[in-house]
Formats: sequence, structure tokens, C-alpha cells
Amino acid sequence: MASSGAHAQDMKPKERSNPLLRGPIPEGLKKVLLDDKTNEHPYINGKYYCHNFASQFYLQNSSLVKTMDTYDLEAMAREWGTIISRLATSEKLPVYYVSLSNKEHNFYHAINAYLMNPENPQDIESYIFIEPQSDETFISSEQVYNSYRDFYDKGNEEEVLHVSIGTFDQFKSNGFIYQSFNSKLHEFDIKFK
Repeated sequence: MASSGAHAQDMKPKERSNPLLRGPIPEGLKKVLLDDKTNEHPYINGKYYCHNFASQFYLQNSSLVKTMDTYDLEAMAREWGTIISRLATSEKLPVYYVSLSNKEHNFYHAINAYLMNPENPQDIESYIFIEPQSDETFISSEQVYNSYRDFYDKGNEEEVLHVSIGTFDQFKSNGFIYQSFNSKLHEFDIKFK
């Protein structure tokens, strides 16, 4: 999860192209991407940024969410300026919360992933990655690496991108501030030339 002190950036492209053209996308995921409106929320530095986009997309679309009791939805509406809409009529998919990081260059970012191959969740190539700010999809870890490395690359050397795939489990007040809690299920270090 990115904190407000970590790298935060509006990841929406300046010129919007069709975000679904990055490879073969299953029909169920295409429908979710077209129906879900998370990407229409404005990016607000320090208030509604990558963590919020990824958390909202996860809560609205993931089949991994069994109950909404661990999320203070009223506080989310007040703090984030958004309503979490988990429609019973929309299909829920194996959508995960994903943390990307390169600690050496202070890069932290949150996106989502859809599990394509449930038989092999420990393989990074079993996922389609989703940038919830724009609905852009990446069908390989190389596409993820190449899309985000420009935000922290400091030269021609290979840079490692750490990928943590998990769940967004809770949003509650500790009495002073609201906190989010995530679980890590699978972790990968990727690099390409």
C-alpha cells in the first residue's frame, strides 16, 4: 500500500486509447472493466490515489470479498469521496489487490490483478494486471514491468520491480485515524531488459 509520503502519481494516460487492447481479455473481465466506474473518479493527491483506486476496484468486483462487515463504508464515502457499489447483479471475479514497489527509488503503487489460471496462482503469468485508474490491462509481467519502470528507472541498469498479490481485508478506525489492512498471498521480483 502506498502512503501519502511515498511516490504517488496520476496514472491516467493523457490521451486515452482503448484500454482493452493489450491482449486477449476474457469476456467476464471485459464486462467488469466496461461496467465498473472506478476509473472515472478523479485522482486527488493525498486523498484519493492509487491505493483508493485499487481498493475500490477490489471491493466492487472481487469474488474474494465474502462480507463487507470489515469495511467502514460510511467512512470511505466521507474520507475518500466515493461510494463503494457492490451490485449483486454484477459478476464477481477472482480480482486481487496488488502492490508494486521499488524501494531503492521510492516507488510504491497499487493496482489490481485478475487470476486467469486458478490452478497455478503462484505463477505471476497466471494473472492479468489492471491499472484501475485507467482500466488498462497487462497480460504479462513484462508488460507490467515496462509500463511502470519509467516512474522509477534511474539509468540503463536492470531495475527490480517487486510485485505483491493479495487481498484488501479491512478499513476501520483505530480511534484516531482510519487504516487499511491488506494480506499478501504471493510475492514476485521481476526484471527485464
